[in-house]
Amino acid sequence: MFSKGFKIVDKKRFEIYVENIDNKSDEAVVKIDTAAICKADLRYYLGLRDKRILGLKYPINLLHEATGTIIKDPTGIFKAGDKVALCPNIVSDEARKEFKICNIEELGDNYCPKAQFASSSINGFSRECISYPVSNLILLPNNVEDKISVFSEMISVTFAAIRRIQIPNDSRIAIWGDGILGYILYCVLSEIKVGEITVIGHNREKLNKFTEANCFTSEEFELCNPNIDIAFECVGGRGAESAINQIIDKANPGTKIVLTGVSEKNVSINTRKILEKGLLLCGVTRSHVKDFKDAVNLLNSPKFRKKIELLVLSENTINNIKDYYNVFELEANNRALGKHIMYFNF
Repeated sequence: MFSKGFKIVDKKRFEIYVENIDNKSDEAVVKIDTAAICKADLRYYLGLRDKRILGLKYPINLLHEATGTIIKDPTGIFKAGDKVALCPNIVSDEARKEFKICNIEELGDNYCPKAQFASSSINGFSRECISYPVSNLILLPNNVEDKISVFSEMISVTFAAIRRIQIPNDSRIAIWGDGILGYILYCVLSEIKVGEITVIGHNREKLNKFTEANCFTSEEFELCNPNIDIAFECVGGRGAESAINQIIDKANPGTKIVLTGVSEKNVSINTRKILEKGLLLCGVTRSHVKDFKDAVNLLNSPKFRKKIELLVLSENTINNIKDYYNVFELEANNRALGKHIMYFNF
């Protein structure tokens, strides 16, 4: 069986590849239906990573946020026609036995040294069909639209961030970042009702979408004297340094700080205050199958789905490589809160 796909081979340059699908006994053949573009995909598209790293990565299929339909499953776990989300973080049973870290609940598969990640260390989902481990497929509810279920990966990442620490029910939580990850984290925390939530960002229009939170711009928050038990940094990039240092300044002694934003360059932070306040800094990246299951379960909530639907900026059918280019250009220039969704039809 052959499958067509798009691989990035250089900065802003995709090529069409037609490749044979090797369907292994523990893998199902999945038709990719819906996908969305991540900031990491854009860094490959725009050539914003180190040239040496890009040289090692190209050519590669991008995209790790996707849903699909089962074509066939030799294991019998899924049936043809089932809708599934694809967890991009693949860890073998052998690796789990070899590395103890895989069995530590708050860390787990995210940090397995032998983990493979779609669109990074292995090819991603920008293709017609894929043979994929059934252990990394999560059945989706029939009543959830594709344009919403495609956010499963990002929702799972917020569950991974929450899993990184213990959150008592009466916690006072602050989220730095008014982007899409900060918004989804706010939605998840609101749904599981963990305590009072404050959001700090830069864009008042975006902050207005956090309807049930206490919202401040970072400038306004400088004048506040908050009580914060747990802080999540969802900024990344060039803004990460100022965000992390504001967290350190405003945090109570003993506050737990979870860093989720990706920065390509090193950032300078006030380590003296970290020591003086006894702060705990944790990093988190990616997610695993259990996080996806939690994310999919949450999609059963109509209220939660309505909040996620607000992130759909446009819906785009991908008939050819030109359509694919067009959506990458839309995302590269996107400053709004949300994503441009793709439906594959090639």
